[in-house]
Amino acid sequence: MGHRIGIDIGGTFTDLVLLREDGRFHVYKEDSTPDEPLLAITRGLAGLADEAGTSGAKLLRETEFCVHGQTMATNALIERSGPVIGLLATKGHRDVMYLGRGGKPERFNIHLRKPRDLVPRYLRLGIPERVGVDGSEVLSLDEDAVREAAVKLGTFGVKAVAIAYLWSILDASHEQRSAEIVREELPGVDVICSSDVLPEIREWERTSSTVLSAYIAPIIGDYLRAFEQEMRAGGLPHPPQIMQVNGGCASVPDLLARPVNAVASGPAAGPAAGAFYASNTKAPDRLIIVDMGGTSFDVCLLRDGEPVMSTEIQVADQPIGVNGVEVLSVGAGGGSIAWIDSGNSLRVGPRSAGSQPGPACYGRGGREPAVTDANLVVGRMAAGAFLGGRRSLDVGLAERAIEENIAAPLGLSVREAAAGIITLVNSNMASAIRAVSIERGIDPRDYVMVAGGGAGGLHAAELARMLSISEVLIPRSAGGLCAFGMAVTPVRHDYVRLHHCNSNEERAVAEIAKVFEALIAEGQAHLEADGFNSDEISFTRYVEGRYPGQVHNLTVPLPAGPINQDLISKLELVFHDEHERRFTYCMRDQPIQCIHWRVAATGARPAPQGRLGSGATGAKAFGQRMAYMASINEEVQTQIFRGDDLAEGDRITGPAIVEFPTTTVVVNPGDVLTVQADGSSLLTIAL
Repeated sequence: MGHRIGIDIGGTFTDLVLLREDGRFHVYKEDSTPDEPLLAITRGLAGLADEAGTSGAKLLRETEFCVHGQTMATNALIERSGPVIGLLATKGHRDVMYLGRGGKPERFNIHLRKPRDLVPRYLRLGIPERVGVDGSEVLSLDEDAVREAAVKLGTFGVKAVAIAYLWSILDASHEQRSAEIVREELPGVDVICSSDVLPEIREWERTSSTVLSAYIAPIIGDYLRAFEQEMRAGGLPHPPQIMQVNGGCASVPDLLARPVNAVASGPAAGPAAGAFYASNTKAPDRLIIVDMGGTSFDVCLLRDGEPVMSTEIQVADQPIGVNGVEVLSVGAGGGSIAWIDSGNSLRVGPRSAGSQPGPACYGRGGREPAVTDANLVVGRMAAGAFLGGRRSLDVGLAERAIEENIAAPLGLSVREAAAGIITLVNSNMASAIRAVSIERGIDPRDYVMVAGGGAGGLHAAELARMLSISEVLIPRSAGGLCAFGMAVTPVRHDYVRLHHCNSNEERAVAEIAKVFEALIAEGQAHLEADGFNSDEISFTRYVEGRYPGQVHNLTVPLPAGPINQDLISKLELVFHDEHERRFTYCMRDQPIQCIHWRVAATGARPAPQGRLGSGATGAKAFGQRMAYMASINEEVQTQIFRGDDLAEGDRITGPAIVEFPTTTVVVNPGDVLTVQADGSSLLTIAL
């Protein structure tokens, strides 16, 4: 067993986490370099190695598992900064991407502008061909038309071509032959087929997933291959893995076969990190995982031991189609800027100061106040403790930014304005948590909150109190929670098969068993090729279905056991219960109209169990200062502790502040912090 490394590129910092084979771990944060992402990684690896007391080359040589998550795919879609691409569609259906489902995100907003097309209409070309709804060939493929289309697209300098034909999910031969022709005419151009990316019904989602894949493939392809080469040259003995939106990771070639899996993939590592740490909490299989970084606040759920997944995730109003960890992100990070709107009301976010120039207190030219500035001004952060003392924050610059932009215009003192910023950003984050829990029939009081991100510990206790959550777990690696999650996440491949049947049909059992047998065999072969043994491979089965006459689908896990009529009856009960929980009603007298059958194939090796280093001396405050406590809305004299001094079993009663190298934990009056064996801080909230 060797070391594990997780690398997560964020909007403000690039987080690197080292989980050593002896269970000790290190977190290192480096300023992100958006124009040259590899630069932040190489600098961060050097800093990580230095903290671990070794060289960068030796560190990589002793690493058995390295996982990287990135944001460039998501950013390219949001900013529409990708390359010129083309789309081949069945003739008469080239406008599927434009039409969508015929609606718009804000249906009553008459001023809403439609986002710029990822593929302009003149690059969306119709090809004479047609596969019928039963999989039969209605019209043969016009190969000459495909060749002419490829030549035309080439004159516009396209870097990738998406191919999405009607009912290719039943017969992919037209798509595959078209791809061969395009590659002949346009060597070096990425060609993506919908039957490879998302072999499911719903034409808009399937076409969108394919187009998104083609749009980001040239961007992430060049970068990920360069990253892989950099790691290999540095001494990494095994190819690095890349984080996927499904909560698992895959090799660079596997990811580039379905590039859309790279979209929104960074926060998808949260559930893996939460599950790793939460075994000693009151509800280890029911977690609300929050990550408050510099730019955004991400929240997702672990329910019944599994991350909540969705096939309806959208980025920039376009569905990604594939099954992914459902993460809600809002603009509420440490770098989120406070401002006053036209109605003279205080607002926080979604705009962020990023890493350049960053909050005003960074001293890099920022003049607008951010959440970090507010926390610094009211004593919740120490100027010299940021990033373990590697960077000193300027309280005077923070005060000036708040005074000029917030306090003076609103007639408040600087400290009152700072407290208002904290209160408002807490409200924004609590609303995000409610959106993924209470608004979906989930009672957060039954859950444990796992708080990560550099700013998570500053606000976690207050968020928990607002939602009546009694326990908050703040991992020792909270400053790089998602990077840590990447280091312990399994390799995962998802498979789906379209097979329509009703749960009450006599033929259903045999046909379902046949479908799953094929999917599991495919997953087994894939993971064995990845180097996993049979005892390291597991499968989770799902069915996506609906009641007869419904339009929208619901995905539920298939109960364990051999596929027989008894299992199908259990499946019906699971579906009815979940439908009632999600939508407040169910129809138990109706069969389930099953459409898509899914298998998640995972390969996992046990990760080292985290443990504290030997330098802990026990809980002893090294100082005190006045600090704002939101639970009582006033500043109080507060004891200050160094997180690295805390030992297993130490208990601290608030008001207190615990300063770790990459995060700070605020313990409100009456709350109790208990140090776990792995160094995590378990907060018991005095509700």
